[in-house]
Amino acid sequence: MKLFFRISAPKKPIASRFCTGLLSLSLVLSASAEVIPGSGPVLTLSQAVSLTLQQHPEINAFVPRYRMQKGLVQQASVGKRPQVGLMVEDALGNGDHSALRSMQSTLTFTWMLQQKQIDSRIAAAKSQTGQLDVEQRVASLDLAAHTAKKFIQILIKDERLKLNRIALQQAQDVHSAISKRVDAGKSSNVEKLQAEAEQVRRELAIEDLEHELTASYYQLTSMWGEAGKAYQVSGNLLALPANPSVESQLDKLKNQPLLAKFATQRRIAQSQIEVARIEAKPQWQLSAGVRRYEATDDFGLVAGISIPWGNNNRNAGKIAALQAHQEVLADEASALLQKLDAQLYVLLQEMGHSRHVIDTIQQRIIPLLENALSDASSAFDIGKLNYTQWNNVRQELLTAKSRLLDAYESLHLQHIEIQRLTGSSISQ
Repeated sequence: MKLFFRISAPKKPIASRFCTGLLSLSLVLSASAEVIPGSGPVLTLSQAVSLTLQQHPEINAFVPRYRMQKGLVQQASVGKRPQVGLMVEDALGNGDHSALRSMQSTLTFTWMLQQKQIDSRIAAAKSQTGQLDVEQRVASLDLAAHTAKKFIQILIKDERLKLNRIALQQAQDVHSAISKRVDAGKSSNVEKLQAEAEQVRRELAIEDLEHELTASYYQLTSMWGEAGKAYQVSGNLLALPANPSVESQLDKLKNQPLLAKFATQRRIAQSQIEVARIEAKPQWQLSAGVRRYEATDDFGLVAGISIPWGNNNRNAGKIAALQAHQEVLADEASALLQKLDAQLYVLLQEMGHSRHVIDTIQQRIIPLLENALSDASSAFDIGKLNYTQWNNVRQELLTAKSRLLDAYESLHLQHIEIQRLTGSSISQ
């Protein structure tokens, strides 16, 4: 989007034309903002956020992280291997047990009853996937908010550049007019030098803003790995978001992914507690096999069971630590909620104040300063005011317009931060 200042047709001497052109603040919407540097495809805020979420390395890193987690879940389903054993007895001795005549050979297959342990480990591994989901959402919100802030700052800097270009053009006109008056002996050379200094200041301000815009575009496009590529940002600074109610926004804090992260960590701790409890229970080991009696050329069936000795408290310390960790997480979640609650409330108040500042500057301050400068310009034309007095009034109006852009920037940035805190979509 492009915000520009509407300039009326000149009907007055040069000083009055300066007043009309610079001070008629009419923020009008056009198709797109001027690109610094170069030109390129039009880029909206929604498109910029989408590009970041699709191509930023921090988001792309979640793809292998999900594969890694899937591998951990798969590995958790693997239990201890069954064992095949072969035992030979009463062989290679002497007397009746010499050679293989009285040999007994036993082939056994041994396995452990561990399905409950496997199921608990799988559940614990899957709970980690929920943690990964929350981390991805947090990263997405942070990156989207950062992209949106860079986008808004480009729009604001572009408007400042337009304002300073208008001021430069009119400073050049004023310098030319004063030069003629000096040549005619109607003004002093001091005023000519002051006008020239003002022109140089405007040139320097434009140069600074052009460098800042170049850097800002680079920072924005680097969010999706296209640093330096030319784009034209398109947005509507005048489309101010509605003032949300404090109650509705505070209620949305429940959806804050950082709070969900604590809840997920508590579920992970609970899964680990269940794993520790099940693994503390004795794991029965069964075996079955066949025995061969060489002396009688007979076969026999053998079977056995092995039960670990001891109680079920060997993981009591680990379980106690995990339970305490759950309490810590609950307290940390409460502390974070209190912090976010206060932060969100302050942002809502600041957002309302920014809107009030915008209305006051637009509807009261700028019109008053426009009238003041119009009168000052007329007085300057007839010699009742010197250049310094007239320029002071002009600077006040420029400052008011600059502060208006500050207020627009603050309001949009506050709204973006509110969306980030409440876990809302940042795309408009």
